[in-house]
Amino acid sequence: MANLLFSHQQLLHEKFLQTDLGKIYLAIPFDELAATLPRPAHSKSGLGRKPWFDVKGGIALQFLKHYLQLSDELLMQRINTDWSMQLFCGILLRPDEKISDMNLPGWWRSYIGRHLNIDEMQKQFAAYWKPFMHAINVGMQDATCYESRISFPSDVKLIWNCCHQTYLMIQQSRKLLKLRKSRMNYLRQKQIFQSYQKTKKKTRRAEKKVRKKLLKFLLNLIEHLNRLQQKHQTLSQKQTSKMSHIIKVYEQQHGKLYGQVQEIKNRIVSLSKPYIRPIVRGKETKTVEFGAKVNILQVDGINFIEHLSYDAFNERTRMQSGIYLQRKLFGKCSHHSADQIYATNANRKYCKQNNIVTNFTPKGKQKIQHIEQAATLRKTLNIARGTILEGSFGNEKENYFLKKIPARNQTTETCWIFFGIFTSNAVRMADRIAAAQLHARAA
Repeated sequence: MANLLFSHQQLLHEKFLQTDLGKIYLAIPFDELAATLPRPAHSKSGLGRKPWFDVKGGIALQFLKHYLQLSDELLMQRINTDWSMQLFCGILLRPDEKISDMNLPGWWRSYIGRHLNIDEMQKQFAAYWKPFMHAINVGMQDATCYESRISFPSDVKLIWNCCHQTYLMIQQSRKLLKLRKSRMNYLRQKQIFQSYQKTKKKTRRAEKKVRKKLLKFLLNLIEHLNRLQQKHQTLSQKQTSKMSHIIKVYEQQHGKLYGQVQEIKNRIVSLSKPYIRPIVRGKETKTVEFGAKVNILQVDGINFIEHLSYDAFNERTRMQSGIYLQRKLFGKCSHHSADQIYATNANRKYCKQNNIVTNFTPKGKQKIQHIEQAATLRKTLNIARGTILEGSFGNEKENYFLKKIPARNQTTETCWIFFGIFTSNAVRMADRIAAAQLHARAA
């Protein structure tokens, strides 16, 4: 074995680079991405859990998660038995070695989410992929919503959920203080809620009646819990945070029910994910979506995040920022395609001043000799935006785990969206890089 020209590990690595997973591995700048994140504390001190993965391995886990669309547990089971996935993460287990911690992908997702710098990471991706991209002077913009996995919210369900959670906190507090269970008519209110939910035709009158009863019950629960907390502090930090959201829901729903406010700002629609806001989309199939709204910039088929927000925003105000991002990443922007909502006077003026050709329908009289040429160019840009850009949204949601995001908090959900988009990008770039390398060898 000592006289072999090539080691087993070297041959295995060369074979790995010829697989589909190996091509994707070559399309991702792991070293540059890892440099944007700090090392975890346990990898510096040597204390705590065994560091199976370094920062590059943690990033690789996120790409594998979206590429294979597996749960965290199934992903770790695959890694334990698949040598190519181990090499993708920068490790190689012995035959008798096995990773038993099935929570590693979730731990790394949470860690990366807390330290994620989207702008810096996108800059590293753009610099790495730029030699393999062609039409970097042409950009396209559109907004989409990546929905969060929550049950469709209604006022009655939300108020009842607040009542249920507050009641559980009261019973827990009374148990810690060695007091008997309080008689709060909980079962009666539960029956009222369940009876309403079972009705097929829910009228506005019936809904308003149930909301009034549940809001009154919720107020009694909040006051009862406050009296307990004044004597003895029994709630944890997490429960205190949840209680603040419950009080905010009560204020919003009370104002809506009794007409004290015309529009609810920062409306909470889910108690488990209080950062989620209703995003009005105005589409035929879905008028409202619940999740993160993202303004996407696409250059040569590759998507970049221009703006990500859990609050609703008007995408037409983001066009100039999108052009600035394209120039920052690729140095130039001569053509830009966007939906007609972006065609404001301010955006038209900005593009004209910067000599940027757009797909916007022109205003006023046009020179006869340029009408046909401009119309052809607008049509080409419109087709590209309608097929390539909007098609990429469906591809990401259906094939890269972005259809309904099951993350539990805002940082992990943002991390989930980022790696879902860039896993899709990496798969596209893998074919281009492989073709460029094949062409270089043939030359």
